[in-house]
Amino acid sequence: MRLKSFHAKTMSEAMRQVRDTLGEDAIIVSSKEEKSGWVKITAAIEQMNGSAEHEESFDAETNVEIITEALLKHRVPAETSDRILAAAVTLPAKDPQKMLAAALEKAFSFAEISFKKPLMLVGPPGAGKTLMTAKLAARLALGGKTKPVVITTDIARAGGVEQLSAFLDILEIPLAQAEDAKELKALLAKAPKTAPVLVDTGGLNPFDPQEMKFLAKLLHTGELQSALVLPAGIDAEESAEIALTFEVLGVKMLIPTRLDFARRLGGILSAAERASLAFTEASHTPQVVNGILSLTPDVIADLLIPRSQKKR
Repeated sequence: MRLKSFHAKTMSEAMRQVRDTLGEDAIIVSSKEEKSGWVKITAAIEQMNGSAEHEESFDAETNVEIITEALLKHRVPAETSDRILAAAVTLPAKDPQKMLAAALEKAFSFAEISFKKPLMLVGPPGAGKTLMTAKLAARLALGGKTKPVVITTDIARAGGVEQLSAFLDILEIPLAQAEDAKELKALLAKAPKTAPVLVDTGGLNPFDPQEMKFLAKLLHTGELQSALVLPAGIDAEESAEIALTFEVLGVKMLIPTRLDFARRLGGILSAAERASLAFTEASHTPQVVNGILSLTPDVIADLLIPRSQKKR
Protein backbone atom coordinates (compact mmCIF):
# COMPACT_ATOMS: atom_id res chain seq x y z
CA MET A 1 0.00 0.00 0.00
CA ARG A 2 1.26 3.46 -0.96
CA LEU A 3 0.91 6.29 1.61
CA LYS A 4 1.12 9.92 0.56
CA SER A 5 0.54 13.23 2.36
CA PHE A 6 -1.05 16.33 0.81
CA HIS A 7 -0.91 19.94 2.04
CA ALA A 8 -3.30 22.69 1.04
CA LYS A 9 -4.87 25.87 2.34
CA THR A 10 -8.31 24.26 2.63
CA MET A 11 -9.72 20.78 3.13
CA SER A 12 -11.47 20.87 -0.25
CA GLU A 13 -8.24 21.76 -2.02
CA ALA A 14 -6.40 18.94 -0.22
CA MET A 15 -9.11 16.47 -1.22
CA ARG A 16 -8.85 17.61 -4.83
CA GLN A 17 -5.12 16.90 -4.72
CA VAL A 18 -5.83 13.42 -3.34
CA ARG A 19 -8.28 12.61 -6.16
CA ASP A 20 -6.06 14.08 -8.89
CA THR A 21 -2.97 12.20 -7.70
CA LEU A 22 -4.27 8.89 -6.34
CA GLY A 23 -7.69 8.63 -7.95
CA GLU A 24 -11.15 7.98 -6.58
CA ASP A 25 -10.05 4.72 -4.92
CA ALA A 26 -7.78 6.48 -2.45
CA ILE A 27 -8.46 5.88 1.25
CA ILE A 28 -8.14 8.80 3.69
CA VAL A 29 -5.92 7.64 6.55
CA SER A 30 -5.77 10.89 8.56
CA SER A 31 -6.39 14.62 8.33
CA LYS A 32 -5.36 17.52 10.54
CA GLU A 33 -4.81 21.25 10.53
CA GLU A 34 -1.16 22.33 10.80
CA LYS A 35 0.06 25.22 13.00
CA SER A 36 0.59 27.19 9.81
CA GLY A 37 -3.17 27.03 9.12
CA TRP A 38 -2.78 24.62 6.21
CA VAL A 39 -4.52 21.26 6.09
CA LYS A 40 -2.62 17.96 5.88
CA ILE A 41 -4.28 14.80 4.58
CA THR A 42 -2.60 11.42 4.47
CA ALA A 43 -4.15 9.06 1.95
CA ALA A 44 -3.40 5.52 0.81
CA ILE A 45 -3.87 3.40 -2.28
CA GLU A 46 -2.86 -0.10 -3.27
CA GLN A 47 0.49 0.07 -5.10
CA MET A 48 0.49 -1.47 -8.56
CA ASN A 49 3.38 -2.66 -10.63
CA GLY A 50 3.94 -0.01 -13.22
CA SER A 51 6.27 1.16 -15.87
CA ALA A 52 9.50 3.07 -15.41
CA GLU A 53 7.52 6.19 -16.23
CA HIS A 54 5.17 5.49 -13.33
CA GLU A 55 8.12 4.98 -11.00
CA GLU A 56 9.64 8.28 -12.08
CA SER A 57 6.33 10.02 -11.39
CA PHE A 58 6.20 8.25 -8.03
CA ASP A 59 9.67 9.59 -7.15
CA ALA A 60 8.82 13.11 -8.29
CA GLU A 61 5.67 13.17 -6.16
CA THR A 62 7.61 11.95 -3.14
CA ASN A 63 10.23 14.64 -3.64
CA VAL A 64 7.58 17.35 -3.92
CA GLU A 65 6.02 16.05 -0.73
CA ILE A 66 9.36 16.30 1.11
CA ILE A 67 9.90 19.82 -0.24
CA THR A 68 6.39 20.84 0.82
CA GLU A 69 6.96 19.59 4.35
CA ALA A 70 10.29 21.45 4.53
CA LEU A 71 8.66 24.71 3.43
CA LEU A 72 5.93 24.26 6.02
CA LYS A 73 8.51 23.59 8.71
CA HIS A 74 10.35 26.80 7.85
CA ARG A 75 7.09 28.78 7.96
CA VAL A 76 7.37 29.84 4.34
CA PRO A 77 4.22 31.83 3.44
CA ALA A 78 1.76 30.14 1.09
CA GLU A 79 2.36 32.59 -1.76
CA THR A 80 6.12 32.01 -1.68
CA SER A 81 5.70 28.25 -1.25
CA ASP A 82 3.39 28.12 -4.25
CA ARG A 83 6.01 29.83 -6.39
CA ILE A 84 8.71 27.36 -5.33
CA LEU A 85 6.47 24.30 -5.73
CA ALA A 86 5.18 25.49 -9.09
CA ALA A 87 8.79 25.49 -10.28
CA ALA A 88 9.56 22.14 -8.64
CA VAL A 89 6.73 20.19 -10.27
CA THR A 90 8.03 21.08 -13.75
CA LEU A 91 11.45 19.58 -13.04
CA PRO A 92 12.62 15.98 -13.65
CA ALA A 93 12.69 13.63 -10.70
CA LYS A 94 15.88 13.95 -8.68
CA ASP A 95 16.53 13.71 -4.99
CA PRO A 96 14.46 16.34 -3.13
CA GLN A 97 17.43 18.56 -2.32
CA LYS A 98 18.53 18.84 -5.95
CA MET A 99 14.94 19.36 -7.07
CA LEU A 100 14.52 22.13 -4.50
CA ALA A 101 17.79 23.78 -5.56
CA ALA A 102 16.66 23.81 -9.18
CA ALA A 103 13.28 25.22 -8.16
CA LEU A 104 14.93 27.96 -6.09
CA GLU A 105 17.12 28.90 -9.06
CA LYS A 106 13.98 29.36 -11.15
CA ALA A 107 11.96 31.16 -8.48
CA PHE A 108 14.58 33.58 -7.08
CA SER A 109 17.41 35.83 -8.24
CA PHE A 110 21.04 35.32 -7.25
CA ALA A 111 23.89 37.80 -7.68
CA GLU A 112 27.54 38.25 -6.82
CA ILE A 113 28.82 41.47 -5.28
CA SER A 114 31.28 42.83 -7.83
CA PHE A 115 32.42 46.01 -5.98
CA LYS A 116 32.55 47.85 -9.29
CA LYS A 117 30.46 50.38 -7.39
CA PRO A 118 30.59 51.28 -3.67
CA LEU A 119 28.44 48.90 -1.62
CA MET A 120 26.19 50.33 1.07
CA LEU A 121 24.77 47.99 3.72
CA VAL A 122 21.37 49.03 5.04
CA GLY A 123 18.82 47.53 7.35
CA PRO A 124 16.93 47.70 10.65
CA PRO A 125 18.70 48.07 14.03
CA GLY A 126 20.52 44.95 15.22
CA ALA A 127 20.54 43.23 11.85
CA GLY A 128 24.33 42.75 11.83
CA LYS A 129 25.42 45.38 9.31
CA THR A 130 28.58 46.39 11.17
CA LEU A 131 29.78 42.81 11.58
CA MET A 132 28.99 42.07 7.93
CA THR A 133 30.94 45.18 6.90
CA ALA A 134 33.93 43.90 8.86
CA LYS A 135 33.62 40.46 7.26
CA LEU A 136 33.51 41.86 3.75
CA ALA A 137 36.44 44.16 4.51
CA ALA A 138 38.45 41.21 5.83
CA ARG A 139 37.76 39.14 2.73
CA LEU A 140 38.74 42.00 0.45
CA ALA A 141 41.88 42.87 2.44
CA LEU A 142 43.11 39.30 2.64
CA GLY A 143 42.22 38.30 -0.90
CA GLY A 144 42.87 41.39 -2.99
CA LYS A 145 45.76 43.60 -3.99
CA THR A 146 44.04 46.81 -2.88
CA LYS A 147 42.68 47.33 0.61
CA PRO A 148 39.08 48.47 0.74
CA VAL A 149 37.93 51.91 1.72
CA VAL A 150 35.51 51.63 4.64
CA ILE A 151 33.12 54.42 5.61
CA THR A 152 30.53 54.46 8.37
CA THR A 153 27.53 56.71 8.88
CA ASP A 154 26.70 54.89 12.13
CA ILE A 155 28.18 57.58 14.35
CA ALA A 156 25.20 58.29 16.60
CA ARG A 157 24.94 54.79 18.09
CA ALA A 158 27.00 54.33 21.23
CA GLY A 159 29.97 52.13 20.41
CA GLY A 160 29.14 51.87 16.71
CA VAL A 161 32.35 53.49 15.46
CA GLU A 162 34.47 51.78 18.12
CA GLN A 163 33.15 48.33 17.23
CA LEU A 164 33.97 48.63 13.54
CA SER A 165 37.29 50.36 14.24
CA ALA A 166 38.36 47.45 16.45
CA PHE A 167 37.82 45.01 13.61
CA LEU A 168 39.53 47.20 11.01
CA ASP A 169 42.56 48.04 13.17
CA ILE A 170 43.62 44.39 13.01
CA LEU A 171 43.54 44.62 9.22
CA GLU A 172 45.27 48.01 9.25
CA ILE A 173 42.33 49.61 7.47
CA PRO A 174 41.37 53.15 8.51
CA LEU A 175 37.72 53.96 9.15
CA ALA A 176 36.26 57.13 7.67
CA GLN A 177 33.16 58.71 9.21
CA ALA A 178 30.34 60.60 7.52
CA GLU A 179 27.64 62.36 9.50
CA ASP A 180 25.35 63.06 6.56
CA ALA A 181 24.94 62.70 2.81
CA LYS A 182 27.18 65.70 2.06
CA GLU A 183 30.10 64.28 4.02
CA LEU A 184 29.56 60.83 2.50
CA LYS A 185 29.62 62.27 -1.02
CA ALA A 186 32.93 63.99 -0.28
CA LEU A 187 34.50 60.80 1.07
CA LEU A 188 33.29 58.76 -1.92
CA ALA A 189 34.84 61.34 -4.26
CA LYS A 190 38.22 60.98 -2.50
CA ALA A 191 38.25 57.17 -2.63
CA PRO A 192 40.79 55.65 -5.07
CA LYS A 193 39.07 54.54 -8.26
CA THR A 194 40.56 51.05 -8.05
CA ALA A 195 39.69 50.44 -4.40
CA PRO A 196 36.51 48.62 -3.36
CA VAL A 197 34.37 50.80 -1.11
CA LEU A 198 32.15 49.65 1.77
CA VAL A 199 29.65 51.91 3.52
CA ASP A 200 28.18 50.85 6.85
CA THR A 201 25.00 52.64 7.93
CA GLY A 202 23.19 52.97 11.21
CA GLY A 203 20.12 50.89 11.93
CA LEU A 204 16.98 52.67 10.73
CA ASN A 205 13.33 52.10 11.47
CA PRO A 206 11.91 51.10 8.07
CA PHE A 207 8.48 52.41 9.07
CA ASP A 208 9.68 55.87 10.12
CA PRO A 209 9.39 58.25 7.13
CA GLN A 210 12.03 60.65 8.46
CA GLU A 211 14.63 57.94 9.00
CA MET A 212 13.99 56.46 5.55
CA LYS A 213 14.24 59.95 4.05
CA PHE A 214 17.70 60.26 5.61
CA LEU A 215 18.68 56.91 4.08
CA ALA A 216 17.34 57.95 0.69
CA LYS A 217 19.69 60.95 0.73
CA LEU A 218 22.63 58.67 1.53
CA LEU A 219 21.73 56.32 -1.31
CA HIS A 220 21.65 59.21 -3.78
CA THR A 221 25.14 60.50 -3.02
CA GLY A 222 26.63 58.69 -6.00
CA GLU A 223 26.48 55.53 -8.09
CA LEU A 224 26.02 53.06 -5.26
CA GLN A 225 24.86 49.50 -5.01
CA SER A 226 23.00 48.58 -1.86
CA ALA A 227 22.11 45.44 0.05
CA LEU A 228 19.55 44.88 2.78
CA VAL A 229 21.03 43.11 5.80
CA LEU A 230 18.23 41.16 7.46
CA PRO A 231 18.39 38.62 10.27
CA ALA A 232 16.99 35.17 9.57
CA GLY A 233 14.46 33.64 11.91
CA ILE A 234 12.04 36.55 12.26
CA ASP A 235 8.39 36.55 11.21
CA ALA A 236 7.92 36.05 7.48
CA GLU A 237 5.32 38.77 6.99
CA GLU A 238 7.34 41.29 8.98
CA SER A 239 10.47 40.41 6.99
CA ALA A 240 8.60 40.99 3.74
CA GLU A 241 7.23 44.35 4.91
CA ILE A 242 10.71 45.48 5.96
CA ALA A 243 12.18 44.39 2.64
CA LEU A 244 9.51 46.23 0.67
CA THR A 245 10.30 49.54 2.40
CA PHE A 246 13.96 49.25 1.40
CA GLU A 247 13.15 48.04 -2.10
CA VAL A 248 11.24 51.29 -2.70
CA LEU A 249 14.55 53.14 -2.18
CA GLY A 250 16.26 51.05 -4.85
CA VAL A 251 17.84 48.29 -2.76
CA LYS A 252 18.36 45.25 -4.98
CA MET A 253 20.21 42.62 -2.90
CA LEU A 254 19.60 40.69 0.32
CA ILE A 255 22.25 39.62 2.84
CA PRO A 256 20.76 37.35 5.54
CA THR A 257 22.48 37.08 8.92
CA ARG A 258 22.24 34.71 11.90
CA LEU A 259 22.02 31.64 9.70
CA ASP A 260 24.09 29.80 12.30
CA PHE A 261 21.21 29.57 14.77
CA ALA A 262 18.01 30.52 12.89
CA ARG A 263 15.70 27.53 12.61
CA ARG A 264 12.98 29.07 10.45
CA LEU A 265 14.05 30.57 7.11
CA GLY A 266 10.62 31.54 5.83
CA GLY A 267 11.37 35.18 6.62
CA ILE A 268 14.31 35.58 4.25
CA LEU A 269 12.55 33.67 1.46
CA SER A 270 9.47 35.84 1.87
CA ALA A 271 11.56 39.02 1.89
CA ALA A 272 13.43 38.06 -1.27
CA GLU A 273 10.27 36.98 -3.09
CA ARG A 274 8.02 39.89 -2.14
CA ALA A 275 10.62 42.62 -2.70
CA SER A 276 12.35 40.97 -5.69
CA LEU A 277 15.73 41.02 -3.95
CA ALA A 278 18.65 38.93 -5.16
CA PHE A 279 20.41 36.61 -2.71
CA THR A 280 24.14 37.33 -2.45
CA GLU A 281 26.20 36.67 0.64
CA ALA A 282 25.16 35.64 4.16
CA SER A 283 26.55 35.58 7.68
CA HIS A 284 26.61 32.14 9.30
CA THR A 285 29.21 32.57 12.04
CA PRO A 286 30.38 35.31 14.44
CA GLN A 287 33.91 34.94 13.09
CA VAL A 288 35.13 37.86 10.99
CA VAL A 289 37.69 35.99 8.89
CA ASN A 290 36.08 33.35 6.65
CA GLY A 291 32.72 34.37 8.08
CA ILE A 292 30.83 34.78 4.83
CA LEU A 293 28.65 32.20 3.11
CA SER A 294 27.83 32.67 -0.58
CA LEU A 295 24.14 31.95 -1.03
CA THR A 296 23.57 29.75 -4.05
CA PRO A 297 20.45 27.66 -4.78
CA ASP A 298 22.32 24.57 -3.56
CA VAL A 299 23.30 26.25 -0.28
CA ILE A 300 19.75 27.41 0.46
CA ALA A 301 18.35 23.99 -0.42
CA ASP A 302 20.84 22.43 2.00
CA LEU A 303 19.65 24.81 4.73
CA LEU A 304 16.00 24.00 4.06
CA ILE A 305 16.49 20.24 3.74
CA PRO A 306 19.59 19.12 5.67
CA ARG A 307 21.32 16.13 4.13
CA SER A 308 20.32 13.92 7.04
CA GLN A 309 16.65 14.50 6.15
CA LYS A 310 16.85 13.65 2.46
CA LYS A 311 15.89 10.07 3.12
CA ARG A 312 13.13 9.04 5.44
